[in-house]
Amino acid sequence: MKQLKIHSQAFNYPIIFEENLSAKLVELGKKYKIHILIDKHVAKIYKDVLKEKKNYASIKLIDPIEDKKNIQEISSYIEYLLSNNIHKDHKLVVIGGGLVQDIGSFVAHVLLRGIEWIFIPTTLLAMADSCVGSKSGINVGKYKNQIGTFHPPIAIYIYLPFLKTLPQTEMVNGIGEILKHAFIKDGKSFNFISDNIDQFGKNQKISGEIIYQSLLIKKEIVEKDEFEKHLRKVLNYGHTFGHALEGYTNHKISHGVGVLIGMDIANYISLKKKMLSIDEFNQMHELIFSFTKNYKVQINNYDTYMDFLSHDKKVIGNEVSAILAKGIGKIEIVKTKLDVKLKNYIKGYFKHMENKS
Repeated sequence: MKQLKIHSQAFNYPIIFEENLSAKLVELGKKYKIHILIDKHVAKIYKDVLKEKKNYASIKLIDPIEDKKNIQEISSYIEYLLSNNIHKDHKLVVIGGGLVQDIGSFVAHVLLRGIEWIFIPTTLLAMADSCVGSKSGINVGKYKNQIGTFHPPIAIYIYLPFLKTLPQTEMVNGIGEILKHAFIKDGKSFNFISDNIDQFGKNQKISGEIIYQSLLIKKEIVEKDEFEKHLRKVLNYGHTFGHALEGYTNHKISHGVGVLIGMDIANYISLKKKMLSIDEFNQMHELIFSFTKNYKVQINNYDTYMDFLSHDKKVIGNEVSAILAKGIGKIEIVKTKLDVKLKNYIKGYFKHMENKS
């Protein structure tokens, strides 16, 4: 059984590729008093996973939409758990994608001044990226991930059969983060991921190895900078421009598509700043475009887009810490003014994409 260990300043925790999830949940239910927060769609599709309900103190279904990832909804989840007599020594088992992970991690951090939790990711994005790093983010109004915590789970179990029922949009979400890791880390990991990404979802062995390689890259960075003081900020590559796109489109595009297009925008700005050669830009663009070509995003009001950009967590004053590229494996943090020049770069990117189509 493939596994790896994440070294956190709080404690070390394992990521285990689990082959029998039903048996694992029964085992956890016998070992601990557990409360389950689960994506309601996963609960419906995988009824057998939760068939031993007598083992669980409570089961709360979560509707995994952005409108539910706010303080008001968080309060209702906490009230539910308290009404089901959750105690400090109980465990919260969170089953779902990154959005459910954000909710579960945040709840576990603030409830009873912190309880232990276990994460079982059900989406590719959560398996290959967000499960590592202990971060949670909760939305405030129309702005994404404005409050959050660092609260790692005590264990993560990856169950690859979940990939079989993921819609294509969810697969693209995860591939966005996998490619991000491949661009950040050059050499063997990039070559393996880029050479085999077209087999993802078709071959479970290759899928598992790609996820494992992606996690190794995330692990290496997070262990050096767990609380995002400097190095870990490179993991926001694509996110600054992508989050603004998500907000601008009122989440009509998914996180992964936003990250993919966000990386493409960052690379275009890098090209215009002469940080990136045209050959390198094209190599990265074609790989990204192979997954985004069916998603058309149009900006009609660049001032509104820039407003969303200005609310990014990495903005200080009138500058954003933009994650730009000097090549594959050469990602840099560049302080960039939120000015007309940046807006014109972004306009230029979308004009470039209009001409391409």
